[in-house]
Amino acid sequence: MKTSKLLTTIGLAAACLSAAAAGAVEVDFVDSEEFTDFSDHNRMVTSVQQAYIDELTDFMEDRLASTLAPGQSIQVVITDVDMAGEFEPWRRGGFDDVRIVKDLYPPRIDLSFRLVDENGTVLREGNRKLRDLNFMYAVRLMDSDPLRHEKQLLADWIRREFRSAGRT
Repeated sequence: MKTSKLLTTIGLAAACLSAAAAGAVEVDFVDSEEFTDFSDHNRMVTSVQQAYIDELTDFMEDRLASTLAPGQSIQVVITDVDMAGEFEPWRRGGFDDVRIVKDLYPPRIDLSFRLVDENGTVLREGNRKLRDLNFMYAVRLMDSDPLRHEKQLLADWIRREFRSAGRT
């Protein structure tokens, strides 16, 4: 009986810590309907746009939360996403609406961020234009993920940018 109560308490404590960490990370996509690849004029359906935004938000929240030291919080504002690959409208046979991924079309993400401590002191902030010109040559374990190149771009940035800021 005590073991069950202990496990329940541990589970609740973990949930509270997870919720606290989630509150320490804020990711916003500003004017996403104007993004290079998340706009209606680029053949992307609104529900797909939102699903991609939600997936990238969850990915960043998880990664960033693990880099923060106790008391730190971070806000990231994404201002543009240009996914790896492009639509090549000159292709025929129904392939004009298929994203063609080549090294000619690298992933690009523009963002700004602010990392603060528990007192509100800014520890690090800036604007970044993330690019990965070698994205086709990296080993990707998530090959079926349509956002694998963008997630890798973000993961690389988080690792480089916050290596010394928090736990990583």
